[in-house]
Amino acid sequence: MSVPANSKRGQQRKSRRVRLPIAVGGGRDREFTPQESDWQRIEQEYGCQLSAEARAEIAGIVERYFLWQPGEAMAPFADDARRYLDQIQKSADQFWRVLLERSHTPMTGSGDDAHIAEKDSIRGVGVGYVQSHLGRFIKQFGSGPDWRGLLNVMQATMPAIMATRQYLDEQTKLGFVEGRAWDELVWRLSELAKQHGLPNGVAKSDDPTKASPFVALVRELQLTFPDSFRRHGASNAALAEAITVARREIRKSLAWRAAQKANSPSGQN
Repeated sequence: MSVPANSKRGQQRKSRRVRLPIAVGGGRDREFTPQESDWQRIEQEYGCQLSAEARAEIAGIVERYFLWQPGEAMAPFADDARRYLDQIQKSADQFWRVLLERSHTPMTGSGDDAHIAEKDSIRGVGVGYVQSHLGRFIKQFGSGPDWRGLLNVMQATMPAIMATRQYLDEQTKLGFVEGRAWDELVWRLSELAKQHGLPNGVAKSDDPTKASPFVALVRELQLTFPDSFRRHGASNAALAEAITVARREIRKSLAWRAAQKANSPSGQN
């Protein structure tokens, strides 16, 4: 069966920037409800009859995809989070720079330097005056700490920024690029096919009208999806390539997670 001419409709270009693994929104109101005629068409193109159990499992896999795919485009970008943290650190650094520059007052001075010491002493009084009243008003308007309390908070801010940066780096490694939900859809369908003894091989053909059984399964299954959930429908060859890439990416991700778990203190025997 050839790919329908309108199979590209509704597909949007995905960003390849890494996103943080944070769920934002979802498709909870979307259900997968293929008709019996849809199942018959899928089975005909797949070349295998699907048991009631296999159909139910496929429906569950698709509904999971419907649940998570809409939120992909809403997940924050890791580099945006890093830039924001950089701005916070820059502001904290500036706070301490101003504080330290303004806190030094020469205690003595003689000759030509006497007027410098005098000016610095006067300036130091002004600095102390501002700090005192700033602390007073912080306590008044915020019902919180005074100036000393503010300094304590700022001192804690620097190690907190460093810890946040480390955590952000770890989360970025667990992050994803848009399209991950589709990759997981393909992976789960592949695992289902293996468990049920169904074809799951992928072969690319120079003939655009031909597709290996598993590629045909994914293609026909996607025809029952709303347009915005369909991916890589330009041709059978494009879909076969996308399936191959999806499997490779999920396999790499699973291997990395397994290695992290094995190397962590809690994962050691």
